[in-house]
Amino acid sequence: MSDYVEISREVNPSCRLPENMNAPAWCYMDFSKFESFIKKRAFYLCRADRLEDRFEGTYSRHQISEMEQWFRGIGEPEMVQIEESYRLRDRERTYLSCWCLGECDFDLMWKAYFRNPPRVAVRSTVNRLKVACDNAVNHWPLDISMVTYFDRAEGEHLNYFGTPTVFLHKDHHFSLDHELRIIHWPNISKPTPDHVFLPVNVAEIIEEIVLQPRSNKGVTESVMSLLEVAELKDIPVLCSRDDREHV
Repeated sequence: MSDYVEISREVNPSCRLPENMNAPAWCYMDFSKFESFIKKRAFYLCRADRLEDRFEGTYSRHQISEMEQWFRGIGEPEMVQIEESYRLRDRERTYLSCWCLGECDFDLMWKAYFRNPPRVAVRSTVNRLKVACDNAVNHWPLDISMVTYFDRAEGEHLNYFGTPTVFLHKDHHFSLDHELRIIHWPNISKPTPDHVFLPVNVAEIIEEIVLQPRSNKGVTESVMSLLEVAELKDIPVLCSRDDREHV
């Protein structure tokens, strides 16, 4: 009989994964973040309140208003401020790595991430990312889930199951992203850093690397050189789907 007990992650009930665990997952990033990913062999996870969506990790205004009215109605007005401080605290201690589900690289995603060229897209799968989360024992609590889209503008309510529920919901405005998230909320004292790194086995994560449309030869050579130095030269490097169609 083994003297060791196998440890497994306790999955949050809010988390959902697709039926097809081999579904492709894409992470679009500028070259500097890609270089960091390869050299550090770690995912970059951004603090929730540093993401572009200013409503990241919040309820609808209508739900918050009803909550505050309820606290006042039961004679606990001080809970309004306490609840608000909890929401701020969670946004400042939750870290996210954002991926997009799709069979190929999408023009919409390239345009959304086009501000600082050159860009690359890392293609993985849901299962590869889940295994990375399962293996990162020293970085639990850690979860992976598809994002659920809801009508924040119209006041749709979220059922709360504790962290990370609110970070796995976004307004319908973002639904074309088909987002998959890795979410981490470490026990870090304030001031919390703007980002953290999650060590992973890069060779097992990446299926292929796709270059931004109209990338020049210099970008290709930089990516290939980076992979060779990191002893990852067996990873395929492809032109964007759009470029392949016009060769």
